[in-house]
Amino acid sequence: MKASDFNLSTDLKYDFEKGMTTFKDARLVIFDSNAIGLLRESIIKELGMEKARKLFLRFGYQHGYADCMQMKINYEFDNEIELLATGPTIHSWEGIVKATPLAMPEFDREKGTFLFKGTWTNSYEAEQHLSSREASKDPVCWTLMGYASGYGTAFFGSPVIAIEQACVGMGNDHCEWWIQPPSVWGNKAVPYLEALKDLTA
Repeated sequence: MKASDFNLSTDLKYDFEKGMTTFKDARLVIFDSNAIGLLRESIIKELGMEKARKLFLRFGYQHGYADCMQMKINYEFDNEIELLATGPTIHSWEGIVKATPLAMPEFDREKGTFLFKGTWTNSYEAEQHLSSREASKDPVCWTLMGYASGYGTAFFGSPVIAIEQACVGMGNDHCEWWIQPPSVWGNKAVPYLEALKDLTA
């Protein structure tokens, strides 16, 4: 199977009688993006920007990690590159963002090297940020970065961190993500590692 073969709609099961929607053995819930935006803004006001970022990074990380495990367990891919490339594909199918890799991912588990780059188009999170606030000086697609970090870590077997190099929520015309080991990011990875430290250990 190739990443391009994956179609989430064919594997969703709607059970009206039970009030449940499932993807394989995982229950899914569908919320309006404006409701998520209101939750996001309320948490920012209640906890502050730093704690809110941590919470949403963790939320996204768990989502991405779980998706990768579902892919590993339930599908047989042509090769590992296709498994990794399915991360952006399923992220797009879930209606969160249109995720497009910029190049083939590069990784070597023995050497501990990993690099995967791409763009995000129509990020719901950047959209919701700008509906409530002015452009930020820092990336705002917290759940998206968490998702990419979680999916990448589950795939690679050791921690990798996704950080936006450009973000619509910062006033850029697109969002661009890079996923690399924390050691490559250096100090830039510190707030992300702090947020995810008990999840990536």
